[in-house]
This record gives sequence, structure tokens and C-alpha cells, in this order.
Amino acid sequence: MWIFTSLSRPDRIKQTVDSYQWGGESTVLLTLWSGDKRLPEYLAQEWPANWRREIVDVRGNGPTYNEILRRYPDEKCYGFLADDVLLEVPDMLGLLELAAGDWNVAYANDQHHEDRICTMPCIGGELVRAVGYLAPPQIIHAAIDCAWHEIGRQLGTLRFFRNLRYTHLHPIFGTAELDYTYLAAQQASAFYEQLFRGWMFGGELQAALERVRFSREQKAAA
Repeated sequence: MWIFTSLSRPDRIKQTVDSYQWGGESTVLLTLWSGDKRLPEYLAQEWPANWRREIVDVRGNGPTYNEILRRYPDEKCYGFLADDVLLEVPDMLGLLELAAGDWNVAYANDQHHEDRICTMPCIGGELVRAVGYLAPPQIIHAAIDCAWHEIGRQLGTLRFFRNLRYTHLHPIFGTAELDYTYLAAQQASAFYEQLFRGWMFGGELQAALERVRFSREQKAAA
């Protein structure tokens, strides 16, 4: 399952839709905030055949991911998509799903971070269930990918694919204009560095790693 989030810009999603031949990956959930003034535009548009729409009452990527995990707790894998990417390699999402397996964090090349951050990760379902969330509860937007990168790094389960490229449309890279949607994302990411460090060094990262190790031992012994 791929969870697609959008910051109130249905017109931008069309760029992502048109950049890729959909159908080789598992279900894509287009998650929509119930309070979005542009919700009728999303609902009126036609989306690829394997996309489904989910309306949620929470805002921000982190709360949305965790709400979808609550609704769909038994998926084979969970991947993150957003309305600011152009996918450049055919079937790359399906390949990432295979690489994620049950316990890995698979990710493509955003052509900026290389293997240093798992932007747009696909995470094995068993790993997600053992950790217990798709986003640390205190993190709303930025640094969710950093959290999964650190989990995968410490477990030795990162799977980076340099040949699976995509373009990340973002002002920080000079590939998009700074508009109100990016400003909203910045606002949702206030103090994200402190929140991430609190998660990483305050005990929750180590607790999550211990939950994963215990779960793997239990399943191996079964």
C-alpha cells in the first residue's frame, strides 16, 4: 500500500499521475483532509484505477500515516507518496515493494540526498507493526523519513536503489516555487529538529528497536 498525501493542490497531483504508468504497484490511497476547501475538486477528478480515496479528520503527514495504519493494520508494506514528486523509472514502486519485503526500508534516489535519507520510503509491514506506528506521534511533517532511515540503519535493513530515480519538486532544491502549500508544510514542521532529536535520544528510538528485535525473535521461533 502507498499512502499519497497532498497539501490542498489537486492540480499538482496530475503531474505525479502523468509522470508514471500506474498498475504494477499495490493499492494507492489518496488521503484527503475532511476540512480541505478543495475537497470537492479531489472527489470530482478521475484517478488511476488502482487508487482509492480515504478521507481523514487529521492534518499533517504524520497523523495521516498513523490513521491509515490504524485503518489498514495488516498490509504487506507501507510506502509514502506526495504531490511533489515525478517518478522517472517504470515499475519503480513495485520494485520498492519487493525490496521492502517484511522487514526492510527500501527507497529510491531523489537525486539530492543519495542514500543519506530515505525520502519516499517503502517499509515492510512486519517492521511497521513491530515499531507500532508509521510516524513518531510527536512528528507532524518533516523528519518522518529521517526516523525510518535511522531505524533501518541501526537494524541493517536499509535498501537503497540509486538507479530508481525520481524528481522531488521543492523550493529547497530549486525545482519548485515557494507557494502557500510549502509555507504550510514549513509551519507544520516547526521545531521538527528538536522533535526528531527528542525521539532519537530520548529513549523512544531504542524502545522501537527493541520491539522490532523481540518481534523478529518471536516470529523466528514460531
